[in-house]
Amino acid sequence: MKLLLIDDHKLFTLSLQMVLNSFDDIDEIDSLDDIKKLEQIDTDFYDIYLIDIDLNNLSNETGLHNETGLQLAEKLIDKKEDIKIAILTGHLKKIYKLISEKIGVKAFIDKNISPAELLQILKKIYKGEKYFKKFKDEINNKDILTFSELKILDLLRKGDNIDEIAHKIFISKRTVYNHLANIYSKLKVHNKEGAIYQAEKLGYFLDF
Repeated sequence: MKLLLIDDHKLFTLSLQMVLNSFDDIDEIDSLDDIKKLEQIDTDFYDIYLIDIDLNNLSNETGLHNETGLQLAEKLIDKKEDIKIAILTGHLKKIYKLISEKIGVKAFIDKNISPAELLQILKKIYKGEKYFKKFKDEINNKDILTFSELKILDLLRKGDNIDEIAHKIFISKRTVYNHLANIYSKLKVHNKEGAIYQAEKLGYFLDF
């Protein structure tokens, strides 16, 4: 298996590379220190992409201040639908797992598992299987906020008004209101305060 690791914690990245390289099943494992280098990579070269959710250090170095691993995964899947991506993270919120499933990621893996267990999961993904541990009280996929909806709600949370939001993300005020209506419906609330509270409670805000 050929693996590409995308994680902004260099010590973890180096340690994982050393450990996985000791397994016969791993032919190659590389890492990125700059997200922009993804543009130069042949998506068919690597069998599995291991991506963390929080890529703040990598994103800040490239100027992509709000790029998360989930958003990066979605972009890669949009380019190549059958790409094998596993989210490898310590952010074990059920909402992140659900978003991962919805956008087409193949696995949602806890960083704290043993290397041997990780290898077994990777072998399953390589064979075309998926790996998602179930959380209690999960919400329906249709009620998961999109990244666009999250961006709008996050701007509201930070104090922007409707005009400012429309200007910042280049959409009309009517479109902003339509998004807000969808957000309120999905979160089962009636105003922005309730939406922000419920989204925080569910763990949505990870520097989106």
